[in-house]
Amino acid sequence: MADEIEAKYKVDTFAAVRRAMGRAGATYLGTVLQTDLYYDTSGRDLLHGDSGLRIRLTRRLRRGRGAAKGLSDTRPLLTYKGPVCPRSRVKVRKEIQTRFDDDRALGDILAALGVELTLKIQKRRARYRLGRCRVELDELPILGRFVEIEAAAARGVASAARKLGLTDEPICDHYVNLALDACRRLGRKGPRREITFNHSDTKSSHRPAR
Repeated sequence: MADEIEAKYKVDTFAAVRRAMGRAGATYLGTVLQTDLYYDTSGRDLLHGDSGLRIRLTRRLRRGRGAAKGLSDTRPLLTYKGPVCPRSRVKVRKEIQTRFDDDRALGDILAALGVELTLKIQKRRARYRLGRCRVELDELPILGRFVEIEAAAARGVASAARKLGLTDEPICDHYVNLALDACRRLGRKGPRREITFNHSDTKSSHRPAR
């Protein structure tokens, strides 16, 4: 079990961040399409408890110059995330995750344990390494563009944010809450909701920083 320490920033465009990463010497690691399948109890106990249970499916769209441990493994990833720790400018929460070979069997196991698929979210994610930090440029249908910075300590996240010119307050909400809010605005009801790309929109639009 480890702590996830990250900050998320909403941006209108990635142009300025890409230029800043180029000046800072960031390494482009590649771009992927991620499909996140969120599971919960019928009473939404995980959601109400600020926790999450997710199967992540990854498809590589563009290869990068840098090789990063774990990023080349596209097997289904099962992740549990605990509540966010209070009184922190960055998001700190417990994270437990492991990979499996068969996402369908994994989904069947979760269903047998009494949790159900409640939300499907897709994102295009361009990955970079900036010093000891990981920077990800996320583009999600309807929700827009976000920059995520993850490091081993909060000060590392803050330092990377300054280098990238991200001076606004980080967004505290998870993608799950943002997606559920969007579904409510769009009138998408029912036990299972989706924020996904059209088939023609799943190609990579990201270019590495120069």
